[in-house]
Amino acid sequence: MNLQTFIERMDSHDLERDKTHIVADLRQLASNRSLLSEHLYHTLQRDGFNTENSLYNAYAFVLHSSQTYTIRLGFWAPVTSKDESQTFIYHLNHTHDFEMYAVGYSGDGYTTIKRDILQRTPLCVGVRPLLGEETTLKLAPGEVLHMRALYEVHRQLPPRTLSSSISLSIHPQKNLMTDPAWCFDEHYLPTYPGIAAQETELYERTLARLKKQNQIELSSA
Repeated sequence: MNLQTFIERMDSHDLERDKTHIVADLRQLASNRSLLSEHLYHTLQRDGFNTENSLYNAYAFVLHSSQTYTIRLGFWAPVTSKDESQTFIYHLNHTHDFEMYAVGYSGDGYTTIKRDILQRTPLCVGVRPLLGEETTLKLAPGEVLHMRALYEVHRQLPPRTLSSSISLSIHPQKNLMTDPAWCFDEHYLPTYPGIAAQETELYERTLARLKKQNQIELSSA
């Protein structure tokens, strides 16, 4: 399945009722081995070497984004140091404030360890919520992970080889979402709202400096 066909199918689905169809379509999309090359070709044709609209972060490409959902192709590297692990937020227990699907695309795939949050009351720092049993999934090619917004906490373990996955993030309806995503410690105690905020800020600052430096070099040429 090519990307445009997947987008057309997504736009026709009922996001609440058609979850099995979404999973099946994701698996078909993941069978397309030229997604990245096609994305890069069209991006270069449209934007040249400007990456502002095509990168989510240093290791994920935005294949498509609309008001309803975003499709990304992300890469996951094996790690040998703590700093590398933090770059990919491996081993960090966290929730998402959006519904997410992910399908393994290449490599052996990262491992997700997931637990349901059984309570519906807001989380508080240092107060462990009631949790379900752990489930483990290795996101090998064709395997699909589905996570509900807010009420599933998971952590990712690095793959053995460079891997990639396609993620489908369903944007929350602003009038319905009131709680943020959270990070938890190794004992599942909530620590702070938000995910990898420091890493995101560093990436954005670095990108802004690179743009500024490019502008200075162009103006002085």
